Amino acid sequence: MVKDCANLALLRQLTPSSLSCASPTKGRWQGHSTQHCGYCLPCLIRRAALLKGLQPDTDTTVYTVPDLTAHALDTRQSEGVQVRSFQLAIERLRARPALAQILIHKPGPLFDESPQRQAALAGVYQRGLEEVGALLTGVRTRPG
Repeated sequence: MVKDCANLALLRQLTPSSLSCASPTKGRWQGHSTQHCGYCLPCLIRRAALLKGLQPDTDTTVYTVPDLTAHALDTRQSEGVQVRSFQLAIERLRARPALAQILIHKPGPLFDESPQRQAALAGVYQRGLEEVGALLTGVRTRPG
């Protein structure tokens, strides 16, 4: 949700030196230095937010998997697991948008939040998944 950043110029300046990856050293086996893998949950959220929010500029982050659409991602390997999980969650929410009100409680109870606040959180959840959905357009996943 980069597009709502109060200081987009500063964000553009700091983005290249920031790190979001859950496992930035996993590329070392391929001879890469510390960098974003491009397919873990934090990387996917980062990519989606930057894709939407930096337009017309592009994300200059170096990812171990630079193009998610280059080939079908194997859902039995780490590069395809999170992508497929997002694809399923996005399909589910598109089919039943009211689920957002329920799914926001999955990480933990929100009983101390007002109904208005819960509705706002459900909106953030839904918009976030839509951003990731835009990133994953054309991305193929399959087992093996």
